[in-house]
Amino acid sequence: MQARISLSLCYVGILAAIFAMYFSAKVFEEVLSEEVKGSLRQEAHLIEAAYKPDEVLDLKKFAKDSLRITLVSKDGRVLFESDREPGKMGNHLDRPEVSDAFKSGFGEGMRHSVTIGSNIYYYALKLEDGNVLRLGMGQAYIQNTLLRTTPYLLGLIAVIIVVSVLIGIGLGKVFVRPIKKLSEKLNDADILDDESMYKEIAPFVKTIRNKNRELEITIEKLHDEEQKTSRMKNEFTANAAHELKTPLTTISGYAEMIETGIAKPEDTRRFAGKIRREAGRMLSIANDIMALSELDKSGKRDINLDETENLYEIAEECVGELSMNANKKNISLSLQGEASEVKGNRRLIFEMIYNLVDNAIRYTNENGKVLVTVSEKKISVKDNGIGIPEDCKARIFERFFRVDKSRSRTTGGTGLGLAIVKHIAQLHGTRIDLKSNVGFGTEITLEF
Repeated sequence: MQARISLSLCYVGILAAIFAMYFSAKVFEEVLSEEVKGSLRQEAHLIEAAYKPDEVLDLKKFAKDSLRITLVSKDGRVLFESDREPGKMGNHLDRPEVSDAFKSGFGEGMRHSVTIGSNIYYYALKLEDGNVLRLGMGQAYIQNTLLRTTPYLLGLIAVIIVVSVLIGIGLGKVFVRPIKKLSEKLNDADILDDESMYKEIAPFVKTIRNKNRELEITIEKLHDEEQKTSRMKNEFTANAAHELKTPLTTISGYAEMIETGIAKPEDTRRFAGKIRREAGRMLSIANDIMALSELDKSGKRDINLDETENLYEIAEECVGELSMNANKKNISLSLQGEASEVKGNRRLIFEMIYNLVDNAIRYTNENGKVLVTVSEKKISVKDNGIGIPEDCKARIFERFFRVDKSRSRTTGGTGLGLAIVKHIAQLHGTRIDLKSNVGFGTEITLEF
């Protein structure tokens, strides 16, 4: 930044020097032009004072390399010319400065001379004998004078450029110094009160401080989230190990009794049934864990959520598959409502509704009721089961969380069903509404 500021100031200095030289040359040229005109007038009056009509050739002594003298008669003939043969020159009555001199006593101006072939400054003066004395000085004289001053002007430009570079470097350091100081003490509360600090950057500093605070809060939240995720993973691992350990212990115990002959022949079939049920429970836990793992790894981009599905048809399929489980407990499982189309993935929507209905059957007493209702982009599962205590509602969708652990194991629940429901709902952007009272039942509504 300092280098850029210094370079910018140097460029400004160099451009200023170039413009200064250009305008100085123009002004100098204008001043020289005025001096030439004044000199021609003065020379004309001096020659007029020394002029003698019978000694025309004496005018030659006044001529110089840079001063041209012409004497024109009343009829326009050239009587004397310092730079050419008078007899070879044409009539000069049509020359503007000569014509003005005959009319008003004097005439002046700059024009291109056909005789000399260059631009000439002319001053013409009418003499007492009626002739006109004309003096001329070439523009080349001015240009030669400017060329003689050019080395001095170039030297001046060089000095200005050097000074500009030095000033640019110095000012660059001065301009950047407060910003460097600010970067070193950005969080210092009193830094903006420093007299050397630019007041214009105070809003900028406040914005940076606010962004820094927001970044710190975000980092802290991410850290907390990371710790929470790590804690949840550890809890999940511990819970999974515990859930698998219980049926494994049961299976191992019964298998050992059969192997060692402790079990009576008449008990063998009963023990085998218990081993099969515990193995089935382990399989259910493994399947649910795999389902959650798939949902964790898959994002919305990996799953087609743009299928148009009939919510009522999916609910009808779930009720049909779970009707046998309901009949075992003499639970009335019914479906009501109307067709409703939603966007999503059919397999996952089925999994979500299936888990809700299955969970309602497991936690409803014998001879109870489970009602599934489908309306416009909504589905609710309502039971008259054991209900959920108020202090458990916030955790009901956590993995392996159970309101009644002993009942869950008896019914074969894995403690992962509602966690799967929550994951699928999040993928579909579905809102979950929970209403429950202990002893009166639970109603869970999904709103797509």
